[in-house]
Amino acid sequence: MLRSGSIQAKPEIGRLVDELTKEEKEFDRTESRSAHRTSLVRAVEIDIRDLEHNIDGFSRNISATGIGLITGEPITEKTVATLTISRLKGSTTGVLSECRWCKPYGEKWFLSGWLFISVKRAPLSRRR
Repeated sequence: MLRSGSIQAKPEIGRLVDELTKEEKEFDRTESRSAHRTSLVRAVEIDIRDLEHNIDGFSRNISATGIGLITGEPITEKTVATLTISRLKGSTTGVLSECRWCKPYGEKWFLSGWLFISVKRAPLSRRR
C-alpha cells in the first residue's frame, strides 16, 4: 500500500471505483444471508471426493456459518467437499462443507455459497 499523501486520484478512476463498489453492494443485497459476513480473500482448494481433480478458487467472504467462494467452474448444489483454506502463516485449515448455491459471477467465474459442517482435524502424530 502506498503511503504518500501526494498522489491524487484521477476523476475518471474515482468514478469507475464508485461504479464497481455500487455494483458489488447491489449484488450483495440480493443474497440471502443468515449471518453477518466479513470480507476475506484467501486461496481455497475444493476437494470433491468423486471429482478427478480439485477445484481452485478464492474466498470472497466468511462467517461462522459459511463462506462465499469464487471459482472458474460451477459447483453443483448440495455437493459436499473439503475446503482447504490457506492461512497467512503458510498453513491451511480444512473444513467439511456443503455447496448451497452457485451462480455466474461475470463472464468466466462462478460465485458459490458454502455451509460449514465441521473442521477437519489433522491426523495425530504417532507417539513414541
